[in-house]
Amino acid sequence: MTTLFRGIIYMFAFGCLFMVTSINSLSLPIFAYGEDEILIGLSECPIGYFHCLNDTKCILQKLNCDGQVDCDDNSDEMNCEDEHNSQYYDDLHRKQPHGLFDNTPKGRCFWKQENYSCDCRGTQFLCRFKQLTELPLNLPLFDISMLDLTGNSFPVLTRSTLRNLPQVEMLVLKFCNISEIQPFAFESIRDAQLLELYLDENNIERLPPNMFPANNELEVLILSGNKISELHSYDFENLEYLTELDLRRNRISTFSEDVFKPLANLSILHLNENQIQKIEPGMFPPMNLLETLSLAQNEIWTVDKDSFNFINLRHLYLSGNRLYEVHNDTFQGVPRLEGLNLDDNKIYHFELEAFRGVENLTSLLLKGNRFETLDPRVLQNLQNLKYIYFSSFHLCRAALHVRVCEPKGDGISSKHHLLDNTVLRGSVWVMASIAVAGNLIVIFGRYFHNSRSHVEHSLYLRHLAISDLLMGIYLTIIACADIAFRGEYIMHEAAWRASISCSICGFLSTLSCQSSTLLLTLVTYDRLISVIRPLQVRTASKTVVILRLAFLWGCSFAAAAAPLTAAPYFGAHFYGSNGVCLSLHIHDPYARGWEYSAAMYIFINMISLVFIIISYLRMLQAIRGSGEAMRSTLRGRENVVARRFAIIVATDCACWLPVIIVKLVALGGIKISPSLYAWLAVLVLPVNSALNPVLYTLTTASFKQQVKKYFHKFPCGAIVEPRSQTGYESALSISLGHAPTNSGRKRLLQKNVSYV
Repeated sequence: MTTLFRGIIYMFAFGCLFMVTSINSLSLPIFAYGEDEILIGLSECPIGYFHCLNDTKCILQKLNCDGQVDCDDNSDEMNCEDEHNSQYYDDLHRKQPHGLFDNTPKGRCFWKQENYSCDCRGTQFLCRFKQLTELPLNLPLFDISMLDLTGNSFPVLTRSTLRNLPQVEMLVLKFCNISEIQPFAFESIRDAQLLELYLDENNIERLPPNMFPANNELEVLILSGNKISELHSYDFENLEYLTELDLRRNRISTFSEDVFKPLANLSILHLNENQIQKIEPGMFPPMNLLETLSLAQNEIWTVDKDSFNFINLRHLYLSGNRLYEVHNDTFQGVPRLEGLNLDDNKIYHFELEAFRGVENLTSLLLKGNRFETLDPRVLQNLQNLKYIYFSSFHLCRAALHVRVCEPKGDGISSKHHLLDNTVLRGSVWVMASIAVAGNLIVIFGRYFHNSRSHVEHSLYLRHLAISDLLMGIYLTIIACADIAFRGEYIMHEAAWRASISCSICGFLSTLSCQSSTLLLTLVTYDRLISVIRPLQVRTASKTVVILRLAFLWGCSFAAAAAPLTAAPYFGAHFYGSNGVCLSLHIHDPYARGWEYSAAMYIFINMISLVFIIISYLRMLQAIRGSGEAMRSTLRGRENVVARRFAIIVATDCACWLPVIIVKLVALGGIKISPSLYAWLAVLVLPVNSALNPVLYTLTTASFKQQVKKYFHKFPCGAIVEPRSQTGYESALSISLGHAPTNSGRKRLLQKNVSYV
């Protein structure tokens, strides 16, 4: 036994040393500062480090704006709000007009109270959802800031509809079922001195000529949520004072520069959620005062050079389109651009001068695209860039000069460590050691002390140990890779995830998970038959058992090897989607091959778990039913059996149930915490592989008996004769031996329970 343990330790240490040596050959580090995260006394910070404001201390990029103070002057946690992002969400979720006086109770009016049919609040007149077909009578002529007619019915707006409009700064005609606007319909807004007009969420398909009178002072025009498909040169005539135009959620596919030419003072233009497919020269006129342009959630697949000519544009939103590539000088016409959203496109390539001409850029969103690597030269001219956002933290390698780069990690890995959490690193070594050592003991122990009366059972458990050993080997490789990359993981990350080593890791983890699941199901079925049919003669030969095992391993091997074929369905590096090379894909639940991942970790595991729970309940029921005919001294064993069955079921649930639930939640669109994903992938998933040797062998009476026999040979050993056993059977389960032909059910179950 001592020789066996010594051999295991030597094998484990040699394997880890070999893995560290081989993994280190993946790529050479560009720089490395070991474990240091704060460098003191440097006049110039190395690349990837940033000066504190009032001293010479240098801190890592990831320590900026991480919620913890690292600089003595707190400068690392200053200026952490991305104003461009805040502006984007303010524009996206603008407050409704009727909410401007939320703190003022209805009925309290800032003018002389009269008997009006509508509510008032402050300087607002609220005639919302009153089933009106014309303006309400007896409106106050002055001192009204807003007239809200939301939810009424004005199918056709004519010149007479708004003839009696009082002087009002804001007119809201939202959800008014407007389908047609006739010429001169808003002629009265000039005398009313209207500044803001809301026509959103109606059925407007086109705008008429002469819609607005000359010399009006309209500043805000909201036409979102309509059915406008075509824009004309006369649509916005006489709107020279307009500063904001909202055309989002319409059906606009194209337009010419004549459309927006009258809007000399336009500052904000929303064209998001339309059907625009291409941006090319001639679509926009030079608009010197335009500061915000939103083209998000369209169908834009290309942006031609010189399409934009806005010298004062500060925010440009191109999120949620179909851009495949960003060409050189695409944004050269917007020299003062500060924020650019290119997230949620299909970009796979950037030309080296893609961002030439936008040196003032401070915020850049690139997450949700297809590119997996990025040449640092693409971003090298963006020296004022303060915030950059990727889908994967490893892309921050191309932006080491940017103060804040998100994400800082994926919950498992960070820019510096494959396993970023210290406790996680220790847990991996513990789980790997238990899985490797425990399963090797089971394999050799069952090989040298095989039970003649329980050949099938012993063979099943030996193969289960082999399956769980693969998980231990997988964890060992990951733990060794973490040591090899410590402090400089981002420099090796791309090579590691694309390496054969990572693919082998993914293959081993999937093969272990699936084969272990199927083997546990097979073992449970075999036990179930033995308990509920104790008098049935077991006629299965060793050949039949081997064929069953061969089929099971063949299915598991095929499932684990399928992603290695590099088929288009799986992509080039299916297992390399994360640093620990798992196909669980919680972080990106709908990545390529997501159906395969869902089938492996939800469908198969769910069926096996339900079958195991039902089977053990059925076995316990059978034992208790037969226990009524037993002697009272044996009935107490039922509680022991129940507890041990509960342990087996609980460990299976602890391993599989969290994985199933979290996977389902992720597929449901709910974001999973990266830290939860880390513990799930590295600690919860391998639980069965570490505990199966303990549950099925190391705590059994037969194993204890063999250990006692071994130590009995030594002079100081305990001279205790173990009670007789009929086979190498698990103490946590019912014996799977053949039912003797000369015994009854009562006697057989008495013997079975006695093993527990």
